[in-house]
Amino acid sequence: MTREELLALCRRARDVGSVKHEDFIDYIVVLESRRKVDDEWQTTEHAYMAVDGKLAMANEDHRQQGKRLDFAEPKILLDNPDQLTLQVTVTSEVYGTRHGIATSRKKGGTTAEREFPWEVAETSAIGRALAAMGYGLIPGAGLASAEDMLRASAAAPSDKERGAARRVVLMTANQRNKLIEMYRERHGGSESEVLQGLDALFQSAFKHTMSEATMEEASKVIGQFIAQKGERAKKT
Repeated sequence: MTREELLALCRRARDVGSVKHEDFIDYIVVLESRRKVDDEWQTTEHAYMAVDGKLAMANEDHRQQGKRLDFAEPKILLDNPDQLTLQVTVTSEVYGTRHGIATSRKKGGTTAEREFPWEVAETSAIGRALAAMGYGLIPGAGLASAEDMLRASAAAPSDKERGAARRVVLMTANQRNKLIEMYRERHGGSESEVLQGLDALFQSAFKHTMSEATMEEASKVIGQFIAQKGERAKKT
């Protein structure tokens, strides 16, 4: 989808309070689906907003209206060696209370689910609660976030197995900015030096540069930066 097509899609979505979806277009991820129909592959695209976009919308809406937005501590619904299921309740002074439920698959899940099950489930649950308030409800997306759809596609059989959709999801603009910010915070350097350093990091970990990184790969590196920052804080 072109940016103009995404803008048109955002304008079809209802405004939420004081914010418009089109103002948060940089958080939208386009997922490509390929299906075999009558021996021919057909490609369709679907737009989903990432959870950080829904959070940005909600925080800005409440800031502009001068109202409270509160997130309760996650409630554990199920925790065993196979999966972790959490429920997160979000309370808005404007829209009332909503909750979201999400699961991380500790076995058979994505790398992020296996290594950071709590973070993945909590983030997804927050996204679903905010979607229930109207944030990030792009036409055709339902309550799902970009992260939800990425994880769902990772669990699906391959095209050869069932001719199902294959989704290729590159990192969001917000993830790229966050990686640059966190790398510079740790290593310093000019913008070109930071980009070279990140390219080297992704090349070492995933055999390609940052520009080719997927959303999951970017999430994994951001998670590693956060964990490393926490370890450094413990030592000081």
